[in-house]
Amino acid sequence: MPADTASQPHTHHPQVVRRNFICHCLEGGLYMGGVAFLQPETVMPKMVEQLGGRSAIIAIMPAILPAAFAMAGLFVSPLVERLTNFKPWVMTFGLLQRLPYLIAGLLLWFMQDAGPWLLPVVVLTPVISGLIGGVGVVAWMEMVTRMVPERIRAAGWAARYITQACIGMGAGAVIQQVLTHAPGQRGYAMLHLITFAFLLLSWVSQAFMRELPAAHHYHPHVGSYWGYLRGLPGLLKAQPRLLRLIAVRFTGMGYLMVVSFLTLHALHTTGRPEADEGHFVSFQNIGTILGSLLAAWLGYHSGGKVLLILSRIICVVFCAWVCLTHSFSGFTAAYFVLGFGLFLDRVGDLTLTAELCPPERRSTLQAMLGFCNVWALLLATSLGGVIYSLSGSFHLVAALAAVFSLVSILILRGIAEPRGESGRI
Repeated sequence: MPADTASQPHTHHPQVVRRNFICHCLEGGLYMGGVAFLQPETVMPKMVEQLGGRSAIIAIMPAILPAAFAMAGLFVSPLVERLTNFKPWVMTFGLLQRLPYLIAGLLLWFMQDAGPWLLPVVVLTPVISGLIGGVGVVAWMEMVTRMVPERIRAAGWAARYITQACIGMGAGAVIQQVLTHAPGQRGYAMLHLITFAFLLLSWVSQAFMRELPAAHHYHPHVGSYWGYLRGLPGLLKAQPRLLRLIAVRFTGMGYLMVVSFLTLHALHTTGRPEADEGHFVSFQNIGTILGSLLAAWLGYHSGGKVLLILSRIICVVFCAWVCLTHSFSGFTAAYFVLGFGLFLDRVGDLTLTAELCPPERRSTLQAMLGFCNVWALLLATSLGGVIYSLSGSFHLVAALAAVFSLVSILILRGIAEPRGESGRI
């Protein structure tokens, strides 16, 4: 292939890029839309509480799937850097990561006397799925970064989240009906099986993607695996902006710290039944749609940094609101704000991270950032859980989350927007 063709794959394959973009949006939208039936921020904390889970377990439920995803990437990145075609790797581990939801659904449906095994099955399903998915996620991110040009990446992430939210609005009604007519184990089994059906459709949509030639010359690691691990701290130290990004991620966990206990607090305060959490899911997804639309437009014009700062400002307002409201409509509005702000954060983080990492070591750097993010997720949410366990005060957790967001804004302002002055605020 001529050098100019290899260096500009996107401009020479517009039809392939268009098809890949559509399949990329469908894959993510269907996957995350399926997970919405077991919404980590809304459904899972209440489910775990119903099954007798302690505050420490409830606290980490919103973080447990992304943390598990990020755990394995660092250890497989040397293998991923040697790959020339990522799709076979992505498809193989993509199928394996979806199977735990099918197995859990069947176990919950047919083992009606599961008893003490019920809680471990529910909690370990996203953990096992995430760990397997983490083996493939570094290759998936590199494949997507090849396929989606820089200027439309924010739009791609946003389109995935909008698709998720459209499914999630319907999921809210389904959750309400399932838990009303089949409360307990049968209901949980049905939700797991519905989730698997959407995840399988997501995997099928990814099969139609066509991998493009590399736009850069990569320099895979050579030598021993121990030598590779010893070189990682120096590699990260040479990227001061990424070190700041790690601090931004840790202090940006305010939403997850609060939402772990928000459903419990809202239902307790209003006295509403568990099935009414379906309303929260629906309104959260309406917020996700509008937040993702804004993120697509703003991210296209200004990059990811402005999205992250705006999301943290919204988080401070959100924390104050959930402490002051006592009505069901007030908490429903809070979930709308949650969806709006949380997905500004996610689109901004994905966009900024992809643009901060040098392409020649992007796989390894993304894996290192993901590994660091595991501890940010677990430490921040566990801290919220400890405070809640010791004080019993939801308001104290919300106050800490607001302080974290303010600190995160200060750190963010020290990171230059990769696209230049147009992206700064």
